[in-house]
Amino acid sequence: MPKSEPAIKRLDHLGLIAAFCYEAGLPRIIDAIMPKYSGHTVSHGEAFLAMILNGLGFHSRTLHMFSGFFQHKPIDA
Repeated sequence: MPKSEPAIKRLDHLGLIAAFCYEAGLPRIIDAIMPKYSGHTVSHGEAFLAMILNGLGFHSRTLHMFSGFFQHKPIDA
């Protein structure tokens, strides 16, 4: 039986903040207060969490202008 290599994911502080917010249910609470009425793929809670992460880690650029922001972040919801 071949050995599998361990997978290492880099969290940094933004990954820890995102994980804490999801564990605390912050996106779910925001979505309960402000339900989504249009056909957008991002909920209000996810957009709010993205704004928090943007403010903590990217002071000179916005998230939509940095295509690789979530590429190495383990933020599967």
